[in-house]
Amino acid sequence: MILSVFKDKRKLFPFLWFFTPALAGFLKWRLGEVNNYNIFTGVYHHLIEGLNLYDLYPKEYFDSNHYGPLFSLIIMPFTYIPNGIGIPLWNCLQAFALYKALTLLPIKPAYQWILLAICLVDLNTSSHSVQVNPTVVAFIIFSWHFVKKDQVIWATLFVMLGAFVKLYGIVGLAFWVFSESKIKYIAYCFLWAIVLFVLPMAISSPSFIVQSYLDWYNSLVHKNIQNQGVENGMGTSMQDVSLMGLVRRVGGFPQLSNLFFIIPGFILQVMPLLRFKQYKNILFQLRYLASLSIFVVIFSSSSESPTFIIAVTGVAIWFITQDFPIQKWVWVLLITVTVVTSLTATDIFPDWLRMKIILYSIKAFPCCLVWFACIYQLLFDETSEIKTLWINQD
Repeated sequence: MILSVFKDKRKLFPFLWFFTPALAGFLKWRLGEVNNYNIFTGVYHHLIEGLNLYDLYPKEYFDSNHYGPLFSLIIMPFTYIPNGIGIPLWNCLQAFALYKALTLLPIKPAYQWILLAICLVDLNTSSHSVQVNPTVVAFIIFSWHFVKKDQVIWATLFVMLGAFVKLYGIVGLAFWVFSESKIKYIAYCFLWAIVLFVLPMAISSPSFIVQSYLDWYNSLVHKNIQNQGVENGMGTSMQDVSLMGLVRRVGGFPQLSNLFFIIPGFILQVMPLLRFKQYKNILFQLRYLASLSIFVVIFSSSSESPTFIIAVTGVAIWFITQDFPIQKWVWVLLITVTVVTSLTATDIFPDWLRMKIILYSIKAFPCCLVWFACIYQLLFDETSEIKTLWINQD
């Protein structure tokens, strides 16, 4: 029974998908490295006590919270579970959300392990930091999936959930262009925004929640400055592992504004949507989903090593949309992502090299290349002529 799991990759990768996050959570608890988890559970306790959700609490943890007030309700059940159980369970929940999202993609069941294999290392990296990023990218995929199914009530729910937890999920609004019910989509967006805005008021006062949203905004503005390292004229943060960070740090331009990158990046990201005739094509939609998942990471100064599960998931989706047989340059990009983006977060690389790759934002470079390649294909490929081995194009 056990041997059969390790002989069949279709069983092996789902097994590893849940085992490694659970193990990472258990090890973190045993080693007492639970700072991020303490921040998460602290959000709920501070909300109940009416304390600023974004202040520093050095007696409880270092760093500060950067998630929305709604997150207090998501983490609430875990605050009543001992950490030795709660942390592995939290990691498994993140893994399950992304696993479910990936299995909803129109990929033939026999080949779903390919997606899991590409994303597994970065899932583990995120799990070692007890992060919420796997769920963030799962929400983005869910928002596309339910648009495809014309279930806009669910599609808009996941967009708003993502936005109210970590903002990244807001990119799911782009899938509105693929919706058959555009007016209903907009209406449900407003409805869910109102519901999720007021929902934390069930365990706190309205005035405190409103103030908390203002505090959240201010904390993100300050975090953006810290991430770039412009407070001391140096880009030495473990964050800003992005296209902007790469240019700032390798090029030696620490004061260079994000806008010089985000504005042209946004223009490139929306340009494929001018190809209206491609909207019905499943490969075009999947590639757009892939490009958005990468975009939200490589154009964010908040990106750090554990965040790249979002971008690498986009890389995996992009890879399975390629024409078959796979061209050499596609394999080169995938291998480069695997080595430079994914494996550099592991002990395969010595500490000094790993730190250089992160501090100089080189980790983001392969994903940037894939994003440009994906945008190029979205702009110029005739997706109706592409034949893939893995995708159900019906």
